[in-house]
Amino acid sequence: MAGAADFVRRLGFYASYAWSFLVLQQQRPLIYGIAPTDRCNLRCRGCELPARDRPDMTWPQMVSLMKSAYRRGFRDLYFTGGEPMLWQDAGRTISDAVTTARDLGFFHIHVYTNGTMGLDPPADLTWVSMDGLRDTFAARRGDHFETVETTIRSARGRRVAVIYVIDRFTAVGVEPFLRWMVETRLPVTGVMFYFHTPYYGVDELHLTREERRTEIGRLLRYISHGFPILNSRAGLRALASGDWPRPTAVSSIADVDGEYVCCRAAGEETCRECGYAACTEIVEAQRLRPSALLGMRRYW
Repeated sequence: MAGAADFVRRLGFYASYAWSFLVLQQQRPLIYGIAPTDRCNLRCRGCELPARDRPDMTWPQMVSLMKSAYRRGFRDLYFTGGEPMLWQDAGRTISDAVTTARDLGFFHIHVYTNGTMGLDPPADLTWVSMDGLRDTFAARRGDHFETVETTIRSARGRRVAVIYVIDRFTAVGVEPFLRWMVETRLPVTGVMFYFHTPYYGVDELHLTREERRTEIGRLLRYISHGFPILNSRAGLRALASGDWPRPTAVSSIADVDGEYVCCRAAGEETCRECGYAACTEIVEAQRLRPSALLGMRRYW
């Protein structure tokens, strides 16, 4: 009975949300993110979060944020960082946060991690950062490829997907990585490709708009060849054209300093050069693009 009641509750919410989102074209809250720590055990190229040396979120702060988000209508929740697996307070870990979020009534709970510290949290989907095979991966994240691969292959009972960030140094590794995933049967739902977003200003990793379009053309061909890419055709085309509204009020994120719409970066340049592919998937779903609507079933 409890399962049936939960199904009806979800169905009612999403039916109402679909009407306002798809038909009325309203930007109602849906996805809430929490970054409980900026700390990380890696020092990835292009990331300055660990250098900010900000305090971690406390457990009461975490619970308060989750309750507030739920009251305001958010129903899908994700945890990110820094590295969320490092977070702990008062004997609580990110696994406790996932369990509490589910008890509060959130429908989908995702965790974003670098994959070096196991995949213990009982999330509905865990996104693991993996930018290419060993040498390409090392150019961005350090010599941890085998550790991350082992973590994914040993994560029995966990639903896992890969995030691959394409930048000036990792673009060359996309096709070899896709072929390796297929040939070695990496046990993941698929890979979502992002593009490097210049959160701290345009830097050495940044691809020009024309270079991005070239890479997206390749991704579209790889989709045609049947590779396990989670990006939709519509979402990729929006990334290529830049023709999509941002920031989007569908999503918010909070850290120890406050709450932000869409992402924690601020500024016109960051939005203009955004490579956060999840946003284009949301936008293209609202535009009723079939590939985006169908694609969401694989990771939602």
